[in-house]
Amino acid sequence: MSFRPVHAGAARFLSRERIARILAETPKSRSTKIWPLLVLTLALLAIFTSCSNMKKEPWETAPLRADQVEVTPIADQSNLSIERVRFFSAEMHEPRFFIALVPKTKAPPADVFILNHGWFDRPEYLLTYLKVDQVYGELLAAGKVRPAIVILPDVRFSNFYREHSDNYPFPNYLTLVAEEVAKVASQQYHVPFGRDHWSIGGFSFGGYLSMDVARRYAGRFGSVSVISGLTDEDWTFWPSTPPSPGHLDALGRGKQTIVEPGPIPRIFVACGTDDHLFAPMLALHNKLAQLGIAHVWSTAPGGHTWKYWSSVLRPMFEFHLAPNDAAERGASR
Repeated sequence: MSFRPVHAGAARFLSRERIARILAETPKSRSTKIWPLLVLTLALLAIFTSCSNMKKEPWETAPLRADQVEVTPIADQSNLSIERVRFFSAEMHEPRFFIALVPKTKAPPADVFILNHGWFDRPEYLLTYLKVDQVYGELLAAGKVRPAIVILPDVRFSNFYREHSDNYPFPNYLTLVAEEVAKVASQQYHVPFGRDHWSIGGFSFGGYLSMDVARRYAGRFGSVSVISGLTDEDWTFWPSTPPSPGHLDALGRGKQTIVEPGPIPRIFVACGTDDHLFAPMLALHNKLAQLGIAHVWSTAPGGHTWKYWSSVLRPMFEFHLAPNDAAERGASR
């Protein structure tokens, strides 16, 4: 008998605040009984989702040299080629990969959009459950977006609290995505670095990751989207005076370390009103407004689900890759 892990994509995070609220709303006579059960449930959920999240396919564990890049065609569509790109990540000490959606155009695309999946997901889930390739292909065919290399990186990590912790002020995902994935994509598809040509976004943990990248690499990414994500209450957002980096890691990097300073990027923030992360997303919207930072705020009924994310996928693509943006950039040169 064999067991196959059930996909946990778009699963709901139970934050510490949510746990506290559940207990606070529970009569004391029942809370003493519920607390042990809740802790056990969360522990089992963490074990299960971590195991299924980090499960590797045989091709993922095949060895790679430090200088090797392995490209494997996945699908050939009418106006898109889909391929998997493997490389060795020095940051993660193992091979990693991303999926690339490559438009079939006469001239090579001059832009890159990095789109990050959620904590419980794999890059492939953005194709299987969100139909990113289909939606992007339709937008390309209709001329509603300009051609760009869309990169879906593998941003799986074994411990969320390690990635979201004061003890690790410069998480792995920053180097992995903003430096390693970006470098391989730039070299593979001949798109030079320049914030007018690079954008980043993501769903849930992928949105959290994207905003942290945009804070620290504003000189590389000209736009960012955060969908159903969360933020760190200690983050600063493009202050005029560089803040103190705070507690430093072994490489001298802190929670406020800015790697590539630059102007404030264009920002798209969206969350469903039924999402358990709606409150932190509303707080992000209010924070940006308070700071006078221009951004698009989109909300509608919906939860932390593929269904809601599907409803904002097209406007997100159009926000990052609007054809008129390319025309304006060309006229400004």
